[in-house]
Amino acid sequence: MRTLGFSLLVALGLACGVPQEEHDKALADQKSAYEAEMKKMQEAASSETEKRDRRIGQLETEVGKLGGNLAEIRKEADALDEKLGKKQAELVSAKATIATTEEQLQATKTELEEVRRLREQAERAAKAFKDLAARLKSMVDAGQLEVVTRNGRMMLKLPDDILFPSGSDQLKKEGKAAIEGITKVLTDVPDRAFLIAGHTDNVPIRSKRFRTNWDLSTARAVEVVKLMIAAGMAPERVAAAGYGEFDPVAANDSPENKSKNRRLEIILMPNLEELPSLSAN
Repeated sequence: MRTLGFSLLVALGLACGVPQEEHDKALADQKSAYEAEMKKMQEAASSETEKRDRRIGQLETEVGKLGGNLAEIRKEADALDEKLGKKQAELVSAKATIATTEEQLQATKTELEEVRRLREQAERAAKAFKDLAARLKSMVDAGQLEVVTRNGRMMLKLPDDILFPSGSDQLKKEGKAAIEGITKVLTDVPDRAFLIAGHTDNVPIRSKRFRTNWDLSTARAVEVVKLMIAAGMAPERVAAAGYGEFDPVAANDSPENKSKNRRLEIILMPNLEELPSLSAN
């Protein structure tokens, strides 16, 4: 636009007969104005370009910062996820430990209850033992019997020479009196059954009636049971067993020890409360 105006101005000047100096001066002024305008436009364009470049730089910086922050945030998030996973695993482990501990505590409680029950049972048994021994004291002092415990069972032990003649199952007079006296005491013992057990030494018996010591020991136990029932013992509370020479209390290596093995035992059988619990663990 300015170039066209400048050309028209030159043409008009020449056509109108304007002097050359004026024409040159006008041309120079117009050229200076044109160059000043061009410089101004260039500076404006350069300024806009610089602004644009600065804004682009700012935007690139912001994008870089944002990218860096996102990477850091992602890294922290991953670390938190890892910690959370560990905490969850620890929680599962802690729950399992608590469950195991509760089971152990329950088992311990059950064991303590069983120990308490057994202790009370032992105390009752000890009291019963003392009471029975006290009631049979006169017979114990006379050497007619012993109140003992063996294999965890309370029993009355009577030597066979007080009860029976050698090789016989027929009770002596003093043997009958001893059994009748014992029966009077035992009938008052509540909730108890009694096993009458006959025992011999290891000397083989030579008798037409008894082929073995087993036969002899069993027959003697049966005779004692019959006498106890006749003396007032309920039949359902007594039973007979013969062990022969197979349950010795001493080695059969001397007359004294053989005498210890020839005996009759009245065993106090445990009641149901004293039996171990059979419930599943």
